[in-house]
Amino acid sequence: MARHIPGPLYYEQQGATGTPMLFLHSTPDDHRVWLYQTAHFSSWYRTIAVDFAGYGRSPAPQPGATIADQAAACWEVIDRFTAGGAIIHGNSMGAQVAVHMVAQQPERALAVIISGTGYPPPTAPMIRLMQRYRDEGLKLRYEQILEHFSPAGQAHPLLQYYARMVTELDNVSTLDSIIAMNEALSHPAPEEFYRKLAAPFLILCGTLDRSHAGAIEMQKVIKGSDFRSIEDAGHACMIERPWDYDRHCIEFLATLGLFPG
Repeated sequence: MARHIPGPLYYEQQGATGTPMLFLHSTPDDHRVWLYQTAHFSSWYRTIAVDFAGYGRSPAPQPGATIADQAAACWEVIDRFTAGGAIIHGNSMGAQVAVHMVAQQPERALAVIISGTGYPPPTAPMIRLMQRYRDEGLKLRYEQILEHFSPAGQAHPLLQYYARMVTELDNVSTLDSIIAMNEALSHPAPEEFYRKLAAPFLILCGTLDRSHAGAIEMQKVIKGSDFRSIEDAGHACMIERPWDYDRHCIEFLATLGLFPG
């Protein structure tokens, strides 16, 4: 069992066969931020979307939980399906968990697609959010989810509906868990950690994402990584412009011989 996580993570699977494809969400979202990709890619892969400890239906993390602990718990999910490799998607916090998964078991990371992240990982915004959640409580969650979209996306009824859907699952441990993960994210790994990552990486970023400049820098520190922009998308580009996100992923996986379509 992963340290500081008292039980297996909740996950939802689509596709009965194929290479496992794992989806790791941002904070304060849950696994449903990947609702388009888990449906689409299940045509070819066994798609698995997890709720991190403290989010959705997963158990709350214990004090001291780290991003590396979440990564170890995600490998435990993969272990339920295979002792071999997996394709990993991660957005924002999920991207940080993804890179820790690579560091822990690089031989099993067939391909890694990260979005909504950059280098160096921001620390000051995490500290500010941590304090805001302490002051304002869970009402901040809906606002933060909407801020992951472009200005036009924030006004769209479908994305507002998505934000309401996620926050309606709030429970007694959700607030403490979000604060705990913001605390964990405020202590990023050093540059050498990223330079040692050994896996095929695709870095995607919306042009309206605050992380866009940092995503370009991240390509420079992750050896051999590829970078592509998604026009007019914000932080959660996979749900705001899924047709572009999926197209870039398919092209990337095809170059690696990992796209059976």
